Amino acid sequence: MRQWMPRLTLIAVACGVLSSGMALAQDQPMTASDPEMAKIQEELKAIRAELAAVRAELKQVSLQLRAMQTAQKPVTPPKPAPPDNTVHNIPIDDSPVRGPKDAPVTVVEYISFACGYCIREDPMLKDVLKAYPNDVRWVVKHFPMWDRAKPAHAAAALAMKQLGNDGFWKMYDKIVAGGARKLEKSDLRQYAEDLGMDLAAFDAVMADDAQIAALADVDATAARGFGVGGTPAVFINGKRLQGRRPLEAYKAMIDEALKQAKGEKKGS
Repeated sequence: MRQWMPRLTLIAVACGVLSSGMALAQDQPMTASDPEMAKIQEELKAIRAELAAVRAELKQVSLQLRAMQTAQKPVTPPKPAPPDNTVHNIPIDDSPVRGPKDAPVTVVEYISFACGYCIREDPMLKDVLKAYPNDVRWVVKHFPMWDRAKPAHAAAALAMKQLGNDGFWKMYDKIVAGGARKLEKSDLRQYAEDLGMDLAAFDAVMADDAQIAALADVDATAARGFGVGGTPAVFINGKRLQGRRPLEAYKAMIDEALKQAKGEKKGS
């Protein structure tokens, strides 16, 4: 132990732990030029450099930990938009109707025959009519969205012109049954032939893009005024059915509309 005392004292002095007037009894006097002191100072210099590097690494680790903690903080989801209770005055005019024409509740659906969601919405609307056979009518409005859908909408509109309301729904059912993949003019012509439509008039329209657009886009401008930007867009007595549309959502809104209609009828 005693043989390490001089070296330990030198380290202590170099570190400034001992004051210049203190020394152990067995130590020899030291000066700044002492070779041992110079060696220790070099060692201390290396240690200080290592400590500085460690401090820099620790600082970097600390920053990384803070970043991780910040990233792990739960993100507060944005508040959902308030429900749109606007009641739109959507004209029915000569639009195709399924269900009683004098029904107190009108379900208006803007559709695109190229939209898979619209195809999947079809059985839902049919279930609605089954659930409310005397109280609900279903009105379809054209909103093609894509050019490839326009011939199908024109074909349905032509069926309405040639065969009336029932003719539209027969063409509608054929187009929906064929799905979004069977919208070629040849497919539509086969549907028209099956329904006994005037094929010469049908072919003339299908050969003219301007006539197709005139028939297919008939409802599009008004739809945008009601906030329609995609399909299917469903309105029940003028109020937009928002979010997911299970049968229960339809029923909740229809029951509310029926209650309101009965109240208005009683008040009058």
